[in-house]
Amino acid sequence: MSSPLIVKSVVEIGCCKVCQGEATLYGVTDFNTACYAQNASRYVFPLTGVPIYYHQCQSCGLVYTHAFDDWTPADYAQHVYNEGYAEFDPNYEIERPSKNRDLILALFKKYSGKKMLDYGGGTGTLARLMQEVGVDMVAWDPFVPGDYPELNSYEFMTSFEVFEHTPDPHKTLAEVSGFLKKGGVFFFSTGTTDEVSHLGMNDWYIAPRNGHITIHSEASLNALFSAHGFHITHLNRWSHVAMKMVG
Repeated sequence: MSSPLIVKSVVEIGCCKVCQGEATLYGVTDFNTACYAQNASRYVFPLTGVPIYYHQCQSCGLVYTHAFDDWTPADYAQHVYNEGYAEFDPNYEIERPSKNRDLILALFKKYSGKKMLDYGGGTGTLARLMQEVGVDMVAWDPFVPGDYPELNSYEFMTSFEVFEHTPDPHKTLAEVSGFLKKGGVFFFSTGTTDEVSHLGMNDWYIAPRNGHITIHSEASLNALFSAHGFHITHLNRWSHVAMKMVG
């Protein structure tokens, strides 16, 4: 039986999900706002009438929503990661994994003989593409049934467009850290707000229908990764590399 689209009630002042600083209301959009709705109003899909409020931390700049804090995996599967998801993110199935494979092979050749894990890798398209060129990569995704990876066993991990989807950044990074060996490298992508902060809610990356519910700044990523014993470097707005410094 399907459940209705119910989100958590908005509060005026929130607590930052990364640094626990004070977070004030930032803006609001309809649940059906998607990444590819890049027009003046951003509403190219039918409105649901369900408003999604975002907060911004006044300390680290994290932009996020509390709306889905009470959702279960089944709620996400029904309302976000469902059979209609490709309409809202048409490049996630083949085009993006192919580009990500080429990027890994170009930037991280020294790890090509190491065990690799793609965290949040959906049904494993990227891992399969890497295996086709002889790289030992497996995928694991919290929303896809599969064998849980071995802890503390990977020297190189990837995660593409995952950290904007998590309602609990610390829980997600703790899980990533559990798979990675000390000294291991974590290459991931997520868009940061620093270069587009002037856009406010018109930033196309703020898109609840795509599951984009936690939008980082460089400062929020720094605070998050430092708290878990990582040293992080930002290659650009989209790509970041972190090394695990603790056992």
